[in-house]
Amino acid sequence: MAAAPTNREATWAQAQRLREDGRIEAAADAVIALWQQVRNDRAGALATIEFLKECGAHQRAFPVARDARTRWPHDARIAAEAGEIALALGHFDEAAVALREAIDLDPKQGAAWLRLAYCRRFVEDDADVQRFRGGWSDPGLDEAARICAGFALGKALDDLGDCRQAAQVLTQANARARRTANWHIETWQRFVDAQLNAPALPTLPPDPTFTPIFVVGMPRSGTTLVASTLARRTEVRDRGELNWIPALHALLREQGQLRNPQALAAIAGVIRAQMRRDDAPARFYLDKNPLNFRYLDFIAACFPNAKIVHCRRSARDTALSIWMQHFAHEDLGFAYDFAAIAEVGKGCDALMTHWRARLPLAILDVDYERFVAEPQAQRHRLDEFLDLPTRKDNEVADNNAQSITTASVWQVRQPVYTHAVERWRGYAPYLPELTALFPEPA
Repeated sequence: MAAAPTNREATWAQAQRLREDGRIEAAADAVIALWQQVRNDRAGALATIEFLKECGAHQRAFPVARDARTRWPHDARIAAEAGEIALALGHFDEAAVALREAIDLDPKQGAAWLRLAYCRRFVEDDADVQRFRGGWSDPGLDEAARICAGFALGKALDDLGDCRQAAQVLTQANARARRTANWHIETWQRFVDAQLNAPALPTLPPDPTFTPIFVVGMPRSGTTLVASTLARRTEVRDRGELNWIPALHALLREQGQLRNPQALAAIAGVIRAQMRRDDAPARFYLDKNPLNFRYLDFIAACFPNAKIVHCRRSARDTALSIWMQHFAHEDLGFAYDFAAIAEVGKGCDALMTHWRARLPLAILDVDYERFVAEPQAQRHRLDEFLDLPTRKDNEVADNNAQSITTASVWQVRQPVYTHAVERWRGYAPYLPELTALFPEPA
């Protein structure tokens, strides 16, 4: 096969079809088998790594990335890919080494700056902090990489407790990021109004063999904490942050087919296949894309037996945490402006109130502050909501094999902590928007 390009093309075409059908393990097997025959092909190695990442198969990508890094030790992109995969799997030291190499070889590897900052909590002004300072102040760095370096530096300064400097750096980094974001408050307001006033969608019969869980809420409200807690149960398969719900909702809307039961059934079959996949079966399948709160009517139409876990957190802490992150997806373009964050928060509250009144979905609210204060009690609530056997109080579950690709990748693998509660207070003197735009409830 190594000597036959047409066979390689056929293998890739087959792998794409398998992935589209939800046969992720089979697709991974196909591309890895091909890679093993052409391991000296750099482009083939990168294509394999990218494909496996897109499938959420980070465990399968890990040895490929390690091998590629050994073969091409001076390749910045391969080092960045290897670091990203190691980080997602919780191999923090290995990730940090690879990401430093990527940055040193090519400072324009923008995402590597961010991911290096996620590898640990900084406790002193170490070499990585100086590396971030250098990138942020380098006028020769391209705008995208410089923005990433700024957010990395802001995260490190926050770890060090320097709220004043963190606020200064992040104010500038957010201003730069805002200029590149294609997100508009007016568009969001029109969307929310349309959802609030839309007629009901037809409801498909529930599939008793498939029960999805959707963890929703504002970003940075504890969705990764809740999802990782649920993923530790053998009855739950965590599929990460999927984009199938918004993408397929948009497809049906554009085609004028949202209220066509046959079209809904076909789309539900696609989503079901992508969540179920071809690994070991489970009782529940979890999608933790927080912005799925926008489409609970669509979810209820396709999967009336779905379970919804709605994460909530102090508006000020949520806003600050969102504003401190650099997000890749355009749907999160509101993250760089406090006024936009406030508007999305209002829309989230309005939609969740509307869905509760209108939809028969099972919805459980989980408050971040209560979860970190009494984690075992909140785990019991989740178990009861899903009708799962209650865990023992001293039960410790290992989630090292779970891949996590959000900014919470390090935090979620630590014991539950409370120091992020009311973190906004340290920033209030430097960010007056926190108190002006996000009034605390009486």
